[in-house]
Amino acid sequence: MKTRILSLVLIAVFAISTTAIAQNEQGRKRSPEQKEMMMKRQKQMKERQNNFFTTEQKEQMKALRLDIAKQVKPLKNELNELNARQQTLTTSDKADLSAINSNIDKMSGVKADIAKVMAAHHQQVRGMLSEEQLLKFDAMKGKRGGRQGMTKGQRPQRGNGEHYRRG
Repeated sequence: MKTRILSLVLIAVFAISTTAIAQNEQGRKRSPEQKEMMMKRQKQMKERQNNFFTTEQKEQMKALRLDIAKQVKPLKNELNELNARQQTLTTSDKADLSAINSNIDKMSGVKADIAKVMAAHHQQVRGMLSEEQLLKFDAMKGKRGGRQGMTKGQRPQRGNGEHYRRG
């Protein structure tokens, strides 16, 4: 119950700070109170993150992050190349639908490979946690799960799953 209330408060604070940031981009300055509140919130989030893992676990996490980055980087590069190819195929004067479909299948395969690597990494992280940490970690997973795995420029799907990118 307390975590739910805390979550709602954090969401409200985030919404307010997002509005304040958007207004600042329109030429308005932040008030000292807003600056202080934002710094306090950032400090709290950093403390929570720093206190979650033990020192040994932090070292293990560094190694895991490096390992996963090495595994995922070539896959993301391949996916970016396939996305560029898809753009070329779909905008040509005489679009080859079989080539477009084949490229989509390749993109799906690479995305599946990335998801498998990420799932294995997630299980490795879970394996190094204590029971108490595991409960908290799994609870955090539910809160952040909606956007996990999205890369820069991707949007969550809406409605029936069909969406179009604007050029």
